Amino acid sequence: MILEENKTYLLRENHTGAENAECRFRCRFGEEEAEFFFDVSDENIVSPFTQDNEDIWKGDAVEVFLSPDGSLARYYELEVSPFGVRFWGEVTFPRGKKKLQKLPPPFTAQADRTQGGYTVHVRLPLAALEGFDRSAVRLNAFRVDKRPWKRLRLYALNPTRCKTFHKPECLLPKGADERR
Repeated sequence: MILEENKTYLLRENHTGAENAECRFRCRFGEEEAEFFFDVSDENIVSPFTQDNEDIWKGDAVEVFLSPDGSLARYYELEVSPFGVRFWGEVTFPRGKKKLQKLPPPFTAQADRTQGGYTVHVRLPLAALEGFDRSAVRLNAFRVDKRPWKRLRLYALNPTRCKTFHKPECLLPKGADERR
């Protein structure tokens, strides 16, 4: 699958690949920034986090993994809680083992509660993406759904079919820029 800009996608259950209507995702790459939009229909929010770069993936969150140059050996992990707490890290795989380096988040995020859930709008300056190549960029979008007293439920644009989102081979190429 090639990811089309400004097209709305439903995320899928990460293990089975079954479509799930609880989270819609779309993205856009402008001249100076990338934008990511999530619309989550779920009123049960579990997110006790208040500080940027806390481990917000242990609660409800939306995420984008983004390889700015198409490399599967290095990508950025961007996360936002339903209350706007941000997480940013660089993921690399030295000697085949995943390494996460937390960094100050270079993006803004607006999270709003809705009648049936929440929305998140992220603005990421392209200048923050070392090695950004518009024609090579790859990404995947995710949602973590934490249920009280239960295991996390995982959803993905391109499901990894396992217990983790960290499968670089599942990052999708972005389609051609439609403005050209």
